[in-house]
Amino acid sequence: MDDLFWSVLLLAGVAILGLLVGGGRSREDLRARRRWDRAFDSESRKMSQTDATGMLMCRSCGASASERAGRCPSCGSTL
Repeated sequence: MDDLFWSVLLLAGVAILGLLVGGGRSREDLRARRRWDRAFDSESRKMSQTDATGMLMCRSCGASASERAGRCPSCGSTL
């Protein structure tokens, strides 16, 4: 009977400690992490279109620019 009492007490202590340690992240932290993951995934899956010479084409206006430029020379959007 004495062993059962201490076993239950130990199990309850471990459960309470687990709740305290595991509940460290708030719901907002998890949402922000998921939002960042979603944005990263969509950005990494984006296909960059090139013309026949291998130059990048702007998604907005279709102008060509080098990959190193980073921005469209015509409209200024990100390539």
